Amino acid sequence: MGKATTGVEKPTTYPLSGEQALQVLRILSQRSVAIAKEIAEVSALVFCDVSVEDVASSVFDVLDELAVEDCWSKAGRQRGGYRDQYDVADEMICEAFSPFIQQIDAFHRTGEHVSELIYIQGVLLGLYQYKTDATSDFYEHYGEDYPESFEDDVFKAWKKRHPDDSSGLQMLHSFLDDHCPDWSEEPEPTL
Repeated sequence: MGKATTGVEKPTTYPLSGEQALQVLRILSQRSVAIAKEIAEVSALVFCDVSVEDVASSVFDVLDELAVEDCWSKAGRQRGGYRDQYDVADEMICEAFSPFIQQIDAFHRTGEHVSELIYIQGVLLGLYQYKTDATSDFYEHYGEDYPESFEDDVFKAWKKRHPDDSSGLQMLHSFLDDHCPDWSEEPEPTL
């Protein structure tokens, strides 16, 4: 007796050259906007050179290297007046974190949304590691509130930029569930 078929057979190999595969992708993308978008997303994932672990390590290192002594030396009586140590600490941590926000913005502006999402995951993981593993006196004196505050800002900014991206939102929630459990929350229902 013959094998039952479902009507759609999946080939196990695709005997196409690289140029032929590109031609197939072009034809499929011309047939459907949804397929074109999916091809772009999968291609970006395949060729994305952003590493969550590398970004997280950079965020953690930059923040954990902040020195309480630098804050103290810049605070107090100064030539132009008095500088509060908490204002100086805020300035220091925001200045250290700003390149990561600028990179997120750059990915968004250039339309590299997959890279943006992966980079954000790295930033969130780095902030979470700073919250849980910081070894600096700066963190003890001034940094404890910043990881959650920055996490909230980054997450809200992404949601504002991508209000209709439910799959990206689900990816971020899953990432937080897996890597940052203290920041995990129930995903908002989609309408």
